[in-house]
Amino acid sequence: MQISDNDILALTLSNPTHLDPFEFTFPGGVGFVVDTGIFRFEPMSTRLSHDPVSLVLSVGIHGNETGPIELVNQLVKDILLGNLSLAIRLLVVIGNPVSANQATRFCEVNLNRLFNGAWQPYLTNEGAGLGLNEARRAEQLEKAVSDFYGQDSHGTLRLHYDLHTAIRGSKYEKFAVHPFLEEPVYQHAQFGFLVASGIEAVLLSHQPTTTFSYYSYAAHRANSFTIELGKVHPFGENDLSSFTQIQKALIILLENATLAQGDLSSIQVFAVQDALVKNADDYQLTIAEDEENFTDFDEGYELATSSAGGYRIAKTGDAIVFPNAGVPIGQRAGLVVRPIAINSLAFELTS
Repeated sequence: MQISDNDILALTLSNPTHLDPFEFTFPGGVGFVVDTGIFRFEPMSTRLSHDPVSLVLSVGIHGNETGPIELVNQLVKDILLGNLSLAIRLLVVIGNPVSANQATRFCEVNLNRLFNGAWQPYLTNEGAGLGLNEARRAEQLEKAVSDFYGQDSHGTLRLHYDLHTAIRGSKYEKFAVHPFLEEPVYQHAQFGFLVASGIEAVLLSHQPTTTFSYYSYAAHRANSFTIELGKVHPFGENDLSSFTQIQKALIILLENATLAQGDLSSIQVFAVQDALVKNADDYQLTIAEDEENFTDFDEGYELATSSAGGYRIAKTGDAIVFPNAGVPIGQRAGLVVRPIAINSLAFELTS
């Protein structure tokens, strides 16, 4: 059985909740539909002349972030048509087909906050029946990733690039979030790949999270990133030319099992200083609703106010990322980050 019109996006959106598994072929290999929006590609072993690589390429974890979905759909079309010769193992994930059909970020619960087992309460009485679509999907995606990495060979380079777009603007249009590392030693080749992909900034996470990319690192020690690629647009209204650099870098990786490299001096690194946590019903951020990510402030600026205590900027140049005061009490309303020199990081020279 083959994929109609070589279009995994159409197949997924037409079957948003379930798709019976089936096997298909492509020039140089065999593929598997694991379930709706989950596609595994295995090139013939005789073609794997490079060091082995297993890549998870995920998009649409938030259903309205359509640009990366269209980008990856085109890459897969090229694989299926034989225009792109696949040299690595590949798992493609379209994360939340139900919300993609609804043109919403999620149905009931933010899927990208449900990994590392955070989906479990929603499947019990504790969840009161809410968020079942996202919880079941998170469980399914964790299993798909675990099964995929579990089939690779010893010494395989494990990668996971989770591609997103954002509702708000950003002073750095394209940026990546690096998973928290217990031992802060970073991979030079991974940063070089980000630069070659057009990424302008890297945000270093300060603690474990429940995001999809962090799951792949924590559970499988994959080199993983959440990658923001610009603004949200509806299907058909994306300027795919804005993804040219990452498209080229991904093609090099897919065809040559090689990480394209750029000059690390061109990328800005940020470290998290504080997490802004909503502490009362009257909690407010003192910024515009459409304030850009990485907007910076002067020392002493009162960034958050509430009856339970506010927050003032500790150092001029500290900036805000992911501001959102409309979350429940106890949840994160934003991150305060500080630029740091990339030469202050400890790097391993191997990928």
